[in-house]
Amino acid sequence: MATNFRQIAIAAAVFLPVTFAQPPADYSNLAWQTLKAGLENSDGAHRKEALSAAGTIHGDPRAVQAAKDRLANDKDILVRQTAADALGQIGSPEAIPDLRTALDDKPEVAFSAAKALWNLGDTATARDIFEQILVGERRETPTKMQKALKDAKHRLRPEQLAFMAAREVAGPGGPAIDAVQEILKLKGGPSGRAAVVEYFGEDTDPAALEFLEWALSDKNPEVRGAAAKALGERGNRDSTMKLVPLLTDDHQAVRYLAAASIIKLPQGGSETSGPAATAVLPRRK
Repeated sequence: MATNFRQIAIAAAVFLPVTFAQPPADYSNLAWQTLKAGLENSDGAHRKEALSAAGTIHGDPRAVQAAKDRLANDKDILVRQTAADALGQIGSPEAIPDLRTALDDKPEVAFSAAKALWNLGDTATARDIFEQILVGERRETPTKMQKALKDAKHRLRPEQLAFMAAREVAGPGGPAIDAVQEILKLKGGPSGRAAVVEYFGEDTDPAALEFLEWALSDKNPEVRGAAAKALGERGNRDSTMKLVPLLTDDHQAVRYLAAASIIKLPQGGSETSGPAATAVLPRRK
């Protein structure tokens, strides 16, 4: 009989809801201890996952401090990169000085720090970085760009610039970048320069529009496509004619994105704009 009673008790315990000793007010502390254990775990994968989770806790000072500590002190580059991303997501301006310092870190971390600074409202610092990445090694740059690059407060090291221009390693880009990459079937992830174009598409600074129009002539089709798409949202009447040559681009994704943007933009009324213009335009090489 005693055995049967123990079996019944064990079975009941399995199906009954778990009751914690702490009152509901302490559940937050219990949850934080769980997250803290992940942040301090010896396995970098655990620290990354915990940081990603912490990034969803907007405005929590514990999450901010934990991410700042990981950004400054973690030996794992990918963990520091994730920490920078998390700080951008948490949305606390107090992280701005730490993120500016991280611009001197490895390229992966510096790029994520620049994006986080943008999200936190420090667009001036982030813009300095993005302009350098977008221009890269191209020699022909408009006067405004030359001045912007000359006045940049934070200069990227050559190895940083090369890495960031080659690819964006902080995860998938926004919808514009994802669409271009999927259609073009490019390898190695979306280019950092194409990812930067997306940020310029959100920038209200007049110089950003010039950067986007300039990027339409980039040798990389992914950059051209991203710029064409961004201009559909950010461009004006004058942008239409700058998009028309891309209607005969060798890459179909670029052609389609340019066409969609032209349709969305107000028409300039030029005699050479519209479908008839495509008949006389040479195919882009």
